[in-house]
Amino acid sequence: MKILGLESSATSASVSVVENGKVIALTSSNTGLTHSQTLMPMVENTLKKADVTINDIDYLAISNGPGSFTGVRIGVSAVKGICDPLNKKCVGVSTLEAIAKPLENTGVIAVAVMDARCNQVYTATFDCLKGGMKRLTEDEAITIDELTERLKTQDKQVVLIGDGANVCYNKMKDVLEGISIASPTIRYQSASSVALIAEELILKDENNAVSSDMLVPKYLRLSQAERELKKKQENN
Repeated sequence: MKILGLESSATSASVSVVENGKVIALTSSNTGLTHSQTLMPMVENTLKKADVTINDIDYLAISNGPGSFTGVRIGVSAVKGICDPLNKKCVGVSTLEAIAKPLENTGVIAVAVMDARCNQVYTATFDCLKGGMKRLTEDEAITIDELTERLKTQDKQVVLIGDGANVCYNKMKDVLEGISIASPTIRYQSASSVALIAEELILKDENNAVSSDMLVPKYLRLSQAERELKKKQENN
């Protein structure tokens, strides 16, 4: 099984080809250019590095949120645009689960955190069991203070991972004993994790792969523009 994974939910973007649990090729970009400029050229480059064509790919995978509204939308649109004319199926993967994936099998509690600004984070918690990874909470947007209170009940080692890890760690380190932060080399989401998770989901149940028209972004909250409009409407 060959899976083409895309990840564009934050500042950097990446594309990967995974086959039977092995990462065949991975391309990353953090040039400051928009994902609309870089993502499709990266797809072409990654397929070339993997020595495959798009016709050789069985499924596509994308981190469909949470994350940057623009980045998630571009990634989902790119996958839909590839899948539709080729009649290929795709898998939407939680960005937070992809972030936590590198800590799988370490035995720690992985807390994936993305900076959502305004003292909020997108977060989900996973028990990184030996031999797997068990989700403990759903993806959600909460304040750092709320997350801190929740983590006080954990009796295992807690590791923060994701682009919100630094800000959370600095606010939690004096309150929570034993909390740590993941290494920068594994801290951020990657298309390889997206593709590996998608492969696991398909092997578990082929119905986890859907037609492109079923793929939708999962933002967790309204965009800033939508929040401002709602606030104006409430004040009128």
